[in-house]
Amino acid sequence: MKIEEKILAILKDLKPGVEFEGRTDFISGKLLKSLDLVTLISELEDEFDIEISVEDVVPENFESLEGIAEVVNRYM
Repeated sequence: MKIEEKILAILKDLKPGVEFEGRTDFISGKLLKSLDLVTLISELEDEFDIEISVEDVVPENFESLEGIAEVVNRYM
């Protein structure tokens, strides 16, 4: 399974019924709120065995599937 597919599965578990594909406004469009972001980061760290630095926890990195995948790839 590709990184993007794993991230999408995590997002769908986190927010069932929300359509994330093709969106670039996960944070600005309020699809993900702050608590969701904390949970997402924890899930990403567990799934990919990485530790995301607090410096990378900025809205721009979590606005889209591609942006999240870039962060994950940097740490792998």
